[in-house]
Amino acid sequence: MPFSIAYAQNSVSTEGFGQKWVNINDVDVSGNQITIEAFISRQNGSNMNIVSKHDGTNDCNYLFRPNSFQISTTDGFEFVLNPISIPNNTWFHIAGTYDGSSIKYYLNGCLVSEKPHTGDLITNDWDAAIGNRSNWPNGPEHFRGKIDEVRIWNEARTESQIRLNMNTLLLPGLEAQLVGYYKFDGNYTNVQGNSAFNGSYVGSPAFDVAPPVFIPFNIVTVTPTDLTCYGSGDGAISVIATGTNVEYSLDGSSYTTDPNFIDLQAGTYDVFVRSGNCEEIVEVILSEPDEIPSPEITVNSPICTSENLSLFTPIVTSASYFWDGPNGFTSSANDTTIADLELTDSGVYSIYLEVDGCYSDTVTAEIVVNETYDILLIDTICSNETFVFGPNALNESGTYIQNLQSVAGCDSTVQLDLTVNPSYSFTIDTSLCQGESITFEGLTMNESGTYPFNLFTTLGCDSLITFELIVYPIPDAPSVLSNSPLSCPGDIFEVSTSSVLDGFYQWEGPNDYVSNAPDFTLEADSEDMGIYNVSVMVNGCISPVTSIELNIINIYSFEEFDLPNVFTPNGNGSNEVFDLQAYFKTCETYEVLYFDRWGNVVYKHTEGETPFSGRSLDGSELMDGIYMYKIVLEKSEKQGYVHLIR
Repeated sequence: MPFSIAYAQNSVSTEGFGQKWVNINDVDVSGNQITIEAFISRQNGSNMNIVSKHDGTNDCNYLFRPNSFQISTTDGFEFVLNPISIPNNTWFHIAGTYDGSSIKYYLNGCLVSEKPHTGDLITNDWDAAIGNRSNWPNGPEHFRGKIDEVRIWNEARTESQIRLNMNTLLLPGLEAQLVGYYKFDGNYTNVQGNSAFNGSYVGSPAFDVAPPVFIPFNIVTVTPTDLTCYGSGDGAISVIATGTNVEYSLDGSSYTTDPNFIDLQAGTYDVFVRSGNCEEIVEVILSEPDEIPSPEITVNSPICTSENLSLFTPIVTSASYFWDGPNGFTSSANDTTIADLELTDSGVYSIYLEVDGCYSDTVTAEIVVNETYDILLIDTICSNETFVFGPNALNESGTYIQNLQSVAGCDSTVQLDLTVNPSYSFTIDTSLCQGESITFEGLTMNESGTYPFNLFTTLGCDSLITFELIVYPIPDAPSVLSNSPLSCPGDIFEVSTSSVLDGFYQWEGPNDYVSNAPDFTLEADSEDMGIYNVSVMVNGCISPVTSIELNIINIYSFEEFDLPNVFTPNGNGSNEVFDLQAYFKTCETYEVLYFDRWGNVVYKHTEGETPFSGRSLDGSELMDGIYMYKIVLEKSEKQGYVHLIR
């Protein structure tokens, strides 16, 4: 870091033991700005006072050490540390500043630490000291080493001011904010000019060699060199910087001592430049010319033998054109023609452009020269086939001519001599029910499907017989509901079946009953009683039969039934009444009259009323004997006798 060329006569040395420091009197700095700077070389790792004016943390006008800068303000005591380790017996420039908002520490002109703080500086009546603490000289705060170029300012110097003036001030008397300046060139004079702050030695400090000239870190220029062509990758960045052991980087991690970066693509770069603990970043933009557009190749169509090939690419300002192709073809025009094409002119044609020494991409086109034809076709087909000839599908014998274009669009003449032989093809649609089968050509078919049979005519044309067979399942026996049994003859017999899609129903029953309706009703009489069978047919397949029975409960009449001729109303619980409805069931309405031997009506009742129990209409008990009864029906009467025995 140091150079061997000296610029001053002396520094002050406090090395060794005993009192060796400089008293510079009551150099107060008021307000809210201060800068203290000096060159130092430590002995034995000393971190004690370089410049101090303090007693404690409540009255520290300033305290400047190799490892810290400390002040007290109206807002309290604060300090900032130097995080960089300083080797012994090596010269460094250090500076501390306060600007009313933050305290900063600089090493060799570079900011290394800062901390926010506010308030006005606290002043005191202590003498300021260089190399010790004036109000406790025998204390532990004595700096051991060399000190030079001590400056005290009542302004906060910028990093640039500190860096560029660290070696010397040419005209200190013209620096309005400079309070004290001590060069130690054989004396302790305040070269700022205020003699009140001239120094006086305490003990035995000595004048020693001055520090070497420091080359301050500074970026002089950063020069970009743009790319010569689009995407050429020949951009460059060159840096000129002053300082010691200057290093350079484009990514902030890999550094080099070479200040030149080459073979760069276009873009924005952060250029990192550092010297010791100082580092600056400069943004650099590398530009490149606009990309030369890739040429577009346009050709005529169709491309056929004996015709011309036209090659064209759009004009680009200031461009030169470089065509290349089969058979030694070259051209420098943006459009060109190859006449009377041959098949050997097929191949890859390419072009690229050149503008101001820069080149476009090379673009290629595969060119195929297509041949023209005169073609005779002779073919034979069967009548169930077609021959596709141009836009037509042919199936009649004859000669056909087409003036066609090839797939590539070249004219061709095609003549077709077509012969059509007969063939046959038909389909037999049939169906079976499950469990049935048919046999054709030795093949038994009992499952749904398509069954083709290929036969051949004598001319070799296929004849195709196709069975389209559907095997339908046997439908389930229909589900039947009815209101049987009925109560009386004449009641309505109601029957319904479950619905079957596309089903056809067949009913058969007593009294030659038939019906094909799924549901039916009929006024039932006794001759209609019996079993009714129904089946359903779907797709010609008949289901199993479902049977129901029609019953009528009350089918008897008085004409058909012989009534009892005795009853015994004696209270023994058996045969107590002459009850017609207890003897048989009938749906006929009736009235029964009972007569004694003299023809008198002794009792009568209708169906549903109290039957004859041996008592008269007035409830008196009748005598034993034979009584005649007469049953009066709707259309007839029936008479008989009953013997009353108790």
